Amino acid sequence: MVEVQKFLIFRKRPDEKARYERYEVPKKKGMTILEALFYIQDQLDSTLAFRYSCRGAICGSCSVVVDKVPQLACKTQVSNVKAAKKPPKLPEFNYGDISDWIQEEEILIEPLPNMEIIKDLVVDMNPFWEFYRKVEPYLESEWSDEAPESAQSSEDAKSIEHLVYCILCGLCWSCPVNATNKNYLGPTALAKGYRFIADTRISDKHREKIIEKVWQENGVPSCEKYFVCNRVCPKGVKPGTAIKQIREKWSKNE
Repeated sequence: MVEVQKFLIFRKRPDEKARYERYEVPKKKGMTILEALFYIQDQLDSTLAFRYSCRGAICGSCSVVVDKVPQLACKTQVSNVKAAKKPPKLPEFNYGDISDWIQEEEILIEPLPNMEIIKDLVVDMNPFWEFYRKVEPYLESEWSDEAPESAQSSEDAKSIEHLVYCILCGLCWSCPVNATNKNYLGPTALAKGYRFIADTRISDKHREKIIEKVWQENGVPSCEKYFVCNRVCPKGVKPGTAIKQIREKWSKNE
């Protein structure tokens, strides 16, 4: 007999009440949560909606909440879910009644928190991208192949390297501030802001512009230092630490 893994998955269609549905997926060595979702969609229920793209933990598209922990579906091994050590002090993510969830046997999959649900595990990322663009996280200068545009010391590059690893997955929007303040720029946008104001190649004018944007009322001052973003980031970017560094290095007398 083939051994199966049981899943309890959040389901919601537009204008319908949220519910949870159960599925059983044949276990396979090395199977990820994303592969399990593919099996369910291909073999059991073609109406299940979820996002994915690269399947290699690079694009950030497949962000979901697995057993109440925000994770990348393509990176999370089915066999490790129950044994994995959970990040401490995560907020409570409540999507509906799961009183019948058999935690020892079933893997619970839910959508990203603090975002409007479009269908099943698909959420509306438009506010996330709106706040990201608002910070203007890019280098702005006239084209030139002379320093500082095209040159940077290895030390300066290394100082922001971990911030460059951000894949814009949205997992850090599990921050409690995002839950209560819909206008909060969020850890991603603020960390991206720091990545560029700390970049030695950026113009002073653009640096000041970004600093003004991240220091608006719903930016750095709204961060309540929960550091949930640090604990769930799959790439070790540590957005909360970046926000802390903005406070320390580019303080606007908060």
